[in-house]
Formats: sequence, structure tokens, C-alpha cells
Amino acid sequence: MVDINRLGKEYEIYTTVNYIGKGFPIILPRGARIIRILRNFVESELQSKGYKVVRTPSMSNSQIYKIEDRYESGKDKMFVIKNYEEEKSSIVLKPYVPPFHCTIYNENQHSYKELPIKYCETSTVFRNDMDIKGIVKTRQITLSDASIFCEPQKVEESIKEAIKIQQKYINKLDLGVTYCISTWDENEKENYIGTPDEWKNVVQSMKNALSDLNINYTVNKKGRMYGPSIKVKHNNKTFISIQIDFEIVHRFDTKYADNDSTNKYPVYIHYTVVGSYEKLLAMLIERYKGDFPLWLAPVQVVVISENQECEEYANEIRNEISKSGIRVETENTNDNYRSKIKKQQKLNIPYIVTVGKKEVENNTIKLIKGENKKSYNLDELIKEVEECQKQS
Repeated sequence: MVDINRLGKEYEIYTTVNYIGKGFPIILPRGARIIRILRNFVESELQSKGYKVVRTPSMSNSQIYKIEDRYESGKDKMFVIKNYEEEKSSIVLKPYVPPFHCTIYNENQHSYKELPIKYCETSTVFRNDMDIKGIVKTRQITLSDASIFCEPQKVEESIKEAIKIQQKYINKLDLGVTYCISTWDENEKENYIGTPDEWKNVVQSMKNALSDLNINYTVNKKGRMYGPSIKVKHNNKTFISIQIDFEIVHRFDTKYADNDSTNKYPVYIHYTVVGSYEKLLAMLIERYKGDFPLWLAPVQVVVISENQECEEYANEIRNEISKSGIRVETENTNDNYRSKIKKQQKLNIPYIVTVGKKEVENNTIKLIKGENKKSYNLDELIKEVEECQKQS
């Protein structure tokens, strides 16, 4: 079994410290850079599909969860940080975003012509779970949240779009996944919110969307009481999902004006593109064991000087490479030359560049690949990295 914590420290991705506490990993510069790369991809893709970026507070009055009617049942997993007048106005660290997105929707009256209305947010949420494990399951979680408010007849189309957005990153990251639709147990209808027709129609829309995309799926009766979902599993564990919530739009009186001028409730769809960035980071550490594809590598090029006299030239090379948008660092520690190379090879840096007296005199660089060394000029290196990045 892969020791994620050991690899996280070994590849300088993240660390844990006893006096900081369990469930609060520190993301190191290289790990933070991976998350930023993924976040930029996700946010750019969502915006290109018409999602509006929003930002909601990390804490709020507990009243928002009482309107949702999930405060009392979920309070044990919330961080309640301050109370006034016997909890009438408790302050809660945000455990999830859907109530806030409903509030944003309600800021304006909406017509059916505007739907689907779509919001996205990179949100930080806090959950007081007891089952904490390294970076896989943390108390502070960064999510790629997305919300869709759509007409009933647009559910299938909206679900299909969400699946395709998720698949783009699943395929890019080369993660093996399986799909499962979680629906209700018809023999216990009294335990669920929503009408039989709503459940039937939405589940059929999910089946149609998956079938149209040639995705195999299973079906179980483990749906939540407020709506069915599509669960995407990696190594038999759910890491992202697409969730329907029949209840929340009624709780927040979230409506739109239909073409006959009557007010109706939209269907609310909530999903995350890559789930928790912390958990995804753990999955990627396990998947690649530090040898990340070039497009995701936190450091693509490292420049090492053979001696102190060459450090200025090494810094000039780093600055020129950086202008091309390539992620580059210099190795300026007090270690000897061979130790520096060995360290960067152990970190799986794709391109290790060295400069010595000869390179300074000839205005060139030396590229190390495995046991081979090759002289390059700077433009050749930049072109090679850019071309390889496009292919990875």
C-alpha cells in the first residue's frame, strides 16, 4: 500500500505537523502550485461554459442552515464558533455552498429565458469529521463547486454537460473511474423528498445522459432523502458526484417565471468538477508517485550551477525561461554539485539544466536526462519544453 504521507513529504508536496493538529495538512509550494494549475483549468473551463464565478463567506449566521432545515441534524459536523442568546444567532464555519448559491440566485427575479443559471466557486469549507486521514480527508476542504438552476426539461442536457466537464479532467489526469446512479427505495417513499414523478424523470435523465456518452453505470438505492445522484468512483471510493436537491429550492423559495407567467421551482443540480483538491492531490501522488506529467509538474525545469561563480548566469537563465511561462527554479543550496543533481532527479524534475564555466563562456546550457548530458542553446530548450507540454 502506498504511504501518501511519506510520499507527500518526500516529493515536497505537503506535510503534517503534530502541534498543528490532525486533519490540517500544510500544502508546500510544489503542492500549492499543482492545486493552482488544476484550479486554473477548472475555472477556465466552467467560465467557457457560461458559469458565473461567485464568492461566498467562509462563515455565516447559522440561520441560513436553519432555513435549509439541516442545522439541527448536521450541527455535530459543523464548527460552531460563537453563540449569542442560546444559539439563536450561532456563527458557523461554512460546511458547504448550495444555500449560498440559492441566496445569490434570489437576488434577482428570473425568467425561464435566463435558465439554466450557473454559478461556480472555488470554496473553502469546514467539516468536523472524526474520520480524519492525512490529506485524504481533512477538516478544511477546498472544493471546485458548481451549481445549476434549470427547467425540468433541461435536466438531461445540464447533467450531460456536467459529466463532460468532469470527464475532461478525469481523462487529462488519467484516472480510472466507475459510475453509479444512487436513487431511492420505492418501498420507503415516505422517507424521501420529491414526488415519484420527479424522482423517475430525473433518474431517467441521468441514465440517458450516461448512455448518450457511452458510459457504463450501475444503479443502487442509496440516494439521499432529498434527491438522486451520480457518483463517480476511483478505486471503489466516491470522489466526485452530481447531486440533485429537490428540497433546497422550496426552502429558499427559489423560483423563476415560466412562459405562462406562473412562478415555478427550478431543478437544482450541485456538483464538483474535481472534488476536494486535497483529496485529489493525494490521488495524484498515489497515481504518479511524484513523476507528474509535464503539464502538471510543479517544477518543469531546474537550473543548477556547477559552482558559485556560475550562479549569476544560472539566475539569468532561470529568468529567461520564466518569461516563457515555464515553471522553473534554481537550485542554490550549499550542497555540492552532484548532490544537487541527485536531489532534483529524486524529485522527478522533468528537465535538469546545469551551467558551468564552459556554458557561461559559450552562452549555452547543458541538459541532463538520465545518464546523458547534451549541450543546448536556451531557445532550443524552451521550444522543446513547450512542444512536450502540448503533447502531455
